[in-house]
Amino acid sequence: MSAAGAAMWGLFAALALEGLDLLGAARRAGTWPWRGAGEPDPVAYALSVVLRCLTGAGLAAGVAAAGQVTTAGGAAAVGIAAPLLLTQVVRLAGLVPDVAVAAGTAAAPSTGAAPPHGSGRPSRLRVKLPAARKKTGDDHRAG
Repeated sequence: MSAAGAAMWGLFAALALEGLDLLGAARRAGTWPWRGAGEPDPVAYALSVVLRCLTGAGLAAGVAAAGQVTTAGGAAAVGIAAPLLLTQVVRLAGLVPDVAVAAGTAAAPSTGAAPPHGSGRPSRLRVKLPAARKKTGDDHRAG
């Protein structure tokens, strides 16, 4: 597959992802995302969409030129993954505040300070695992 063909498939997949994100945001807010309080204006929103789509197309072209992707499906998968990875990298870098999607509210803006728990990593869901069972001399498995 040529780099140009892969770029087109990557762009198509990234645009499809952006369309789904737009529909989800509009459904949650009940209006266009840029009309909500505290949301970016339409120009900033459009610029972010363009950058994310170009990232998908560019990365798909790059991996195709390197010979790592040889099918349209592979190029589309890279086109979908690139904007998602870009979003996560930006969030981890602390350049934009996280958005509580489930609650539908924006989190407090990041001040650049470390979180109260002391690590620079985002908080994760904590799951309590059962304690390990102590092995005794009479443990055996039927063979």
